[in-house]
Amino acid sequence: MIAEKLSDTVEPSVEEIACPLCERTEYEAWTVENGYSAVKCSHCGLIYVNPRPAADLIATGVETGVHVEVDHERDAVAYRIGKKVKRYQRIFGALFADVWARDTPISWLDVGAGYGEILESVMALAPEGSRIAGVEPMKPKADDARSRGLPVTNGYLADIDEKFEYLSVVNVFSHIPDFHSFMQEARQVLVPGGELFVETGNIGDLDSVKQVPTDLDLPDHLVFAGEQNMIDYLAEAGFSIVAIERGRKDGFVNFLKNFARKAMGRNVTFAVPYTSPYRTLRIRAKLAS
Repeated sequence: MIAEKLSDTVEPSVEEIACPLCERTEYEAWTVENGYSAVKCSHCGLIYVNPRPAADLIATGVETGVHVEVDHERDAVAYRIGKKVKRYQRIFGALFADVWARDTPISWLDVGAGYGEILESVMALAPEGSRIAGVEPMKPKADDARSRGLPVTNGYLADIDEKFEYLSVVNVFSHIPDFHSFMQEARQVLVPGGELFVETGNIGDLDSVKQVPTDLDLPDHLVFAGEQNMIDYLAEAGFSIVAIERGRKDGFVNFLKNFARKAMGRNVTFAVPYTSPYRTLRIRAKLAS
């Protein structure tokens, strides 16, 4: 069924949309956060903000980090997280072990590079002579990364005119309003037979928002996929799956972090550790040559 519109709490600078994956218009109400509604597509199960901020407001949020919410503005610029460097060194070290074993220079572009933590991880693993770069639309983040000597361009994937063998998109999917178009841009940047790494959560697979181990952070996050949703997006763009890792995020550490999030006014749900079906999906996919 089509759920009742929950748009009476949001301002006119929003737009009704069809499902960003299957383009159907039937959905069910899923949750409300920060005055915005997340709905679940009745056909493919994708969860997405609807109605969502108008395109110009989305662009402003992405480029400045300031998101206009129902009754206030929220700064999402955040800060560099040094621990991410070692963590992704371990993740990429294992998932791309065959690449490093060849000991041949590679080219790698990180999309949504933020403060450059992913770049630092790849640089530590890549053979000498490799070309590693990043692109980040939020100027404060890109400026910070460049101030530390990292090759991060302030812009979007569509602005990149070089070709790369590897493309990483880490915790960026939910920020992208049109992943179909993004995947076509990825095809243009990758060489034939190039590879894409995507990390995102499987929120689209969950029955209830109570199963999510943190808040959704609407409207900074716009779209939430399940595992099959991601496979469908990739297959449509001509990618085949190389490997999928499914990591937990509902351990004791995250349980304790939720207390801090709650103290800051974040909309989090407390659940018994190691009981949530939520998983972090790490997908390595190859573009058909």
